Amino acid sequence: MFIGTRSTSTIMDVVHVGVQELIRQAGIPSEVLFVTQHCRIYVQSAAMKTRVDRWRVEFDVKEGVSPEAVGQELAKSQIPSQAQLKDGKCILSLPGFEWRQLRQLIPVDKVVEANVVASLRSMSWKVTVQSYKAHGFNINVMIETMQERNASDLHLRAGSPPYIRVDNDLAPLDMPPLSAKDMEEIVHQLGSDEEVAKLEAERESSFQFHAAGIGYLRCSGYYKQGAMALAVRLIPEDPLPFDTLNIPDVVRSVCDKQRGLFLVCGVTGSGKSTTLAAMVDHINNTRHSHIITIEDPIEYVYTDKRSIISQRQVGRDTFSFANGLRGALREDPDIILVGEMRDVDTIRAALSAAETGHLVFSTLHTMTAVDTVNRVISYFPQAERDLIRQELAYSLQGVVCQRLLKRVGGGRIPCLEILLGGKPIVRDAILEADIERLYTIIEIDSDMKSFDQYAVDLFQRGAVEKKEAVSACSNEEAFERIVSGIKSSEGRKLLGT
Repeated sequence: MFIGTRSTSTIMDVVHVGVQELIRQAGIPSEVLFVTQHCRIYVQSAAMKTRVDRWRVEFDVKEGVSPEAVGQELAKSQIPSQAQLKDGKCILSLPGFEWRQLRQLIPVDKVVEANVVASLRSMSWKVTVQSYKAHGFNINVMIETMQERNASDLHLRAGSPPYIRVDNDLAPLDMPPLSAKDMEEIVHQLGSDEEVAKLEAERESSFQFHAAGIGYLRCSGYYKQGAMALAVRLIPEDPLPFDTLNIPDVVRSVCDKQRGLFLVCGVTGSGKSTTLAAMVDHINNTRHSHIITIEDPIEYVYTDKRSIISQRQVGRDTFSFANGLRGALREDPDIILVGEMRDVDTIRAALSAAETGHLVFSTLHTMTAVDTVNRVISYFPQAERDLIRQELAYSLQGVVCQRLLKRVGGGRIPCLEILLGGKPIVRDAILEADIERLYTIIEIDSDMKSFDQYAVDLFQRGAVEKKEAVSACSNEEAFERIVSGIKSSEGRKLLGT
């Protein structure tokens, strides 16, 4: 790290600003070295946030300066010190201090500035951590805390305490700030040497960790201001059954289909993986099928029941989602789960698999069900879109888009937008490129729901507060319109009313 100074900045300012910035960026250090032309400052402390235990200043002296003279100047200010001259440098060993006493040490700066070979004002300083304070953080203790408080995520970053996400709100744990050294140790507690090496080389990576008896962790490692950081998602050891997810049976009924494409969409953390895991587990309990999953990384881990399940991880078992999908077609699958459709090749392979008689599940990061249809088509060049539109129209089994709302009494409950394929009215809208018509179809079909309709239903059942329900709607006017039972003008035309 480098810090710049002004013409009025003292070496005390340099030390204070440097240490505070290090604490903010990378956690609490125990030894720090400051270097600029003609001067080096070393500080050491067991509690750097509040005090410095000892520090040393080395500077190039003007010709004729003696250590005795420097020591005498400091003695006049009643600051105990030891001064020695070595190889043209004056080395000052100084007593510790608390940060609130910093101004009392200004005489040290005056002595150094008067005797250094060139002024230290307006210089840039290189600040290097020699070592960090060791806290001995135990990741397993933090995981148990997550389970006890029903947290979905854990955020670990140098310079701040651990944070957990409970009901979508972040809150700090009662722990000291992590340091860059702490983060290295935690990453090594969670990942293999190969995973750590990948994180160091690529600066971001994802891997899985099994906390036996608690669940699986999806660990997303990255670098923040030069230090490792982690976002950790806690995933139960067993997929949650449909009955506990508050998801309509019309979604579960897709599991009985023999072929087609079904997409679960929403923003990060909206429960997409949980819903798909429940669908795979339902098939595992009810059908004799071969299920292949292609994930990055593997999240839920399944045990063969009535079905057999082959789980493949991108980067370890296959090179990419698209490669895994193409290979899966030769591996006698009945159902294929693709963790995410993130590029043209993967979408093309998923549509091909659905067209050739397989049931394909996947996800997209989209805001609404109708946006999802539009997004799939827009991935392709203009010349291919008519063909893709036709493939999608005939293979789409449905789209469920999710948002998680705070439930009355604690916890969260999904709010869904449901678009079902396989119906002539939906197929025709896609074929005719009248994507906007899908909004009206969703509103008037008894098996489908818009976010607005679903949010109203949750509110009327007392599952969520009005403010929370409105947050899932397109706007508050739409919420009030649906509460009053008024259908849109387009909906009335389609219904013939």
